[in-house]
Amino acid sequence: MGARELKSYTYEEYLSIDAATPEEERHELIFGEIYMMSGASARHQDLVLNIAVKLKELIKEGCKPRVAPFDLKLSCEGSVNVVQPDVMLYCQDNELPCAVFEVLSPSTASKDKTVKKELYEFCGIKEYFIVSPEYKTVDAFVFKDGKYILKSYGEEDTLPIKCLEEEIKMVELFEGIDTL
Repeated sequence: MGARELKSYTYEEYLSIDAATPEEERHELIFGEIYMMSGASARHQDLVLNIAVKLKELIKEGCKPRVAPFDLKLSCEGSVNVVQPDVMLYCQDNELPCAVFEVLSPSTASKDKTVKKELYEFCGIKEYFIVSPEYKTVDAFVFKDGKYILKSYGEEDTLPIKCLEEEIKMVELFEGIDTL
């Protein structure tokens, strides 16, 4: 018995699947693979809200935060991908966010740390933040010379948001968020 061949979906196939899917079901297209998404916990949503509110407080003219569910269509070197990051920050460019935040949950952590990080790096998103509610940490990936450079931040640190030229106190980011 031979190896099973995996299907690589086109953007057009993704759109037809999306149109036939009930509105409450969400999915993403990343490098030709379709990923189903599950609902978020209250803690996850509280943290998404904290991030969005903090960004809104720091916002500069020409910048706007967006929260999921909101399709981010990324076309990079012929590959069309559709993802729904938890929080996106658009500054100057309405097509490509300058910063993306993903809040980890058990069902998405692996995808957020691997394939989504690869996608955001491949497409040149300037800053990618992986937020861990469990450990109250943020892994910040900053795009430099064609690749991401990682720096991790703990609860006592201040998180720089380079595309805003501002900082967020981590303790404020995790305010009201309980660990497991």
